[in-house]
Amino acid sequence: MERKISWFKCIGAIICAAAAGTVANIIACQIPQGEMGETEYYLLLYCVTSFLQAIGLISVLFLFKRKEVLTTRPKGSFVKGLLLSIVLICYGAYMLITNLISCISAQGKPSMALPFVIVFFAGIFMGAGIGEEFVYRGVIMNFVRSAVGDKTRKGLLIGMTVSSVLFGLCHLANLDGSSDVVGTIGQVIYATGIGFYLAGIYARTKNIWFNVVLHFFVDIAALIKTIYAGSEVSISEVIGGDPLMVILRSILIGVVFGGMGLFMVRKSKMPELA
Repeated sequence: MERKISWFKCIGAIICAAAAGTVANIIACQIPQGEMGETEYYLLLYCVTSFLQAIGLISVLFLFKRKEVLTTRPKGSFVKGLLLSIVLICYGAYMLITNLISCISAQGKPSMALPFVIVFFAGIFMGAGIGEEFVYRGVIMNFVRSAVGDKTRKGLLIGMTVSSVLFGLCHLANLDGSSDVVGTIGQVIYATGIGFYLAGIYARTKNIWFNVVLHFFVDIAALIKTIYAGSEVSISEVIGGDPLMVILRSILIGVVFGGMGLFMVRKSKMPELA
């Protein structure tokens, strides 16, 4: 049976999801810095915020009666996800290996203390993994799709597009306190394309947890330099090249992954996607 909800309920769920992140951040900021350095303090705040946001998002899904997003685990969906996301996995593996080689060659060992390495990994898993996947695929994509029509291709494409564009735009928040304007713009571009790809994977697997693990892996691969540098690495450093190359590479990444996402939800796959 097709699920159809009102736009009022759809927008209400999205507002509640956004509020969960805001409230989590306000609560986490009450933690005193003490003798921690700026980087360690930021990581702790990020980890606590992500944990509280995850609890809030799970509550939103229960409140709006979409707990199946959390519990649906179709048989074989992880294997299916691995096959569908093989390009992104290979890209992530390439980033991880090359970043590790360059870091080990330059520094030998991580500058970040082990407890904060654990905090860093936990924060990325809960923030980028659970937080972003639950917000953009679990809530926004699902609720927009349901408002348009669950069983329709139009509903699927609109849900994927809205969630992916908002996913890309959310990275503008990285401009706060950063001088890397070009890198952030590049991140918005490629994140939109990768968001569409992640939406396609979720639509095919119907398993939000696979997306969580995949998103976590890709972000760790891109940000592993942070552990060695002991401070936040700019997006331009992650992408590499001069400002023009940063933008061109971001466009290329966005177009390639966006195209693959669109291919995954082609018309012939609608019986599986409905």
